[in-house]
Order: sequence, then C-alpha cells, then structure tokens
Amino acid sequence: MPDPTAIRGVIFDLGSTLIHRTGLELEREKCAGLAAFAAGQFACDPDTLAARLLAIRLEAWRRAEEEQVEYLASRSIAEAFAAAGIPADDATLGQAEAVFFEPEVRISRLYPGARETLDALAGMDLRLGMISNATSHQLVQDLVRQQGIGGYFDPLVTSAGFGRPKPHPSIFTHVLEAWGISAGQAVMVGDTLGADVLGAAGVGMRSILVDIEPNPDNPRFSETVRASARVTDLRDVPDLIRRWRGG
Repeated sequence: MPDPTAIRGVIFDLGSTLIHRTGLELEREKCAGLAAFAAGQFACDPDTLAARLLAIRLEAWRRAEEEQVEYLASRSIAEAFAAAGIPADDATLGQAEAVFFEPEVRISRLYPGARETLDALAGMDLRLGMISNATSHQLVQDLVRQQGIGGYFDPLVTSAGFGRPKPHPSIFTHVLEAWGISAGQAVMVGDTLGADVLGAAGVGMRSILVDIEPNPDNPRFSETVRASARVTDLRDVPDLIRRWRGG
C-alpha cells in the first residue's frame, strides 16, 4: 500500500510565488488603458470609466474573499461598460479583457530560480500542479505561456475556471482527486497565509510560504496561520521536499 505521507505532488501558486508581485498601481494602469481603448471605440469619458472599473474590481475582490466565490474580470468589465452606456456583446468583452490584461502579461517576470526549481522537482518524479486565484483563466494561461512554464503544470487550475478561490477546500481537493493522492502526499507552495497556507492546512496538506516579496495581507493571519516551512529563495524548495521525503 502507498505511504499516505510520502510526498508525490507539489502545487504552486503563481503571482508573488513564481512571478513578481503586481499591485494596485498596475490595476489603475490596466483600468486606464482599457478606458482609453473604449473611448477610442465608443463615446465615453475615459476618466469616469477607469474610476468606475477600478471601484468595481476592488469590490469584486472583497466579495470574492468574503463569499468564497470568484467574480470574473469579464463580469466587472461588462458592469462598467453598461454603466457607461457601452454595448458589450461577447466579442467586445473578449477584446476588452485582452486589452485589460495585456500590461500584466507584458511586464511579468519570473523570480530568480523559478525554472531551476521546477526542473529539479520534475526531476524528482513529482507531479506538479498550479492553483491560482485569478479573475481570468486566460490571464494565467497567458502568463505561464509568456514565461515558458506552462508545460510543468498538470492540472493548471484557476479560481476563475473553477469558480471557488483559495482557501476554499474544494479547489485543493479537485487537484488531489485528479492526481489520485491523499492530502498528506501533497505540498502547497504559495505566498499567502490566508489563501495558500490556510487552504492547504484545511485539507491536511503541508505548505511552504514563499516570502520573497512579503505579502502585505499576511500580517492579518500571522497569529493564527503557520506554514510548514518558509523560504525566501525558490531554490530552497527542492531541498525541503527532499528532506520531507527522507533524503
């Protein structure tokens, strides 16, 4: 019978775990860029549209955390367009979403050692997967394709595609069931205490907190949530896994 505690799979977060953190300033830039694009196509005030879209996005993030249901970027864009009187069929929304996320894809950069770490883990005969909280599944696909790391992850799961964000237990068990392994045989690697570490603990998984760019939301959970281990360099992850596997 397989050892229920022998590590067989590692699940990665994406943003601020494998690629550099983005923040509110980029979100403002994305809203302004889409508003400028829309103003060129439709009669609307770009400043008003950008401000409205940013407010809708911030409220969607708050509700997603509170309700544990993902709110898609396309839905936020459609709501902002409707308020501005912009007709938004599926084709228009698809184009708008691509314009909105283009700056994020363009500036994305892997952390030092990310590819080296993934190669090392894959060479240890481990299953590698990804669970990313994101308001667009296509965005995550574009990001991993841009960085040339998409081939490492099977499955690649997003809250946008699955419907539930981390730390909801179902998004973790979805991957475990796809692999046919127990929670004790998997490790979650991510930068957030409240999503990655808490979610992993909730289903019985070990976790590694990636603290390269400390998450500003983590202090909210620091007194109640503990990772199994913490790294400030991704290249430390394979050695941790080896030790947990007994060499």
